Amino acid sequence: MSIRRAVDADRTAIAELHAASWLDSYRELLSEEFLGEIHQRLGAHWAQVEIGEQDLLLLAEEQGEAVGFLFARDGEPVFINTLHVRPGHRSGGVGAQLMATAARHFREQGRQGAYLDVLTTNARAIAFYQRLGGIPGGVKEKLVGGSMLPNLRIDFPDLATIIAAT
Repeated sequence: MSIRRAVDADRTAIAELHAASWLDSYRELLSEEFLGEIHQRLGAHWAQVEIGEQDLLLLAEEQGEAVGFLFARDGEPVFINTLHVRPGHRSGGVGAQLMATAARHFREQGRQGAYLDVLTTNARAIAFYQRLGGIPGGVKEKLVGGSMLPNLRIDFPDLATIIAAT
């Protein structure tokens, strides 16, 4: 597996991977109408997402296939906006390597911590983030796929814990 900074030409592959992940993970939570348009919606979303100079969009590939991606917004703490791994490639280290790569990058930029939001129903992801040293925080409603859904904040006070856990 290789991990690299994504370029504009990768946006279509990222949108497709994002859609595949949502169809697999969120089918019970999102409307059929939304899911029926998921490829178009996420294609349009990724075509127009602004990525700041200090932000980070990583793409993991195996034999030329996009198998995971991570998008993080620079700041203190860093906001890990999105992490998705293609169904069938989960639990194989892709997500952990993406998180560690991002943690190393932002530490080099002088950042100390990070946080993210995860659906409260996504027990698998919550357990994954906790294995990486994440600390559960408060719950808030966020718009996800056209629906307001409860999200748990996970804090990583020290990016070094992510690196050490991988």
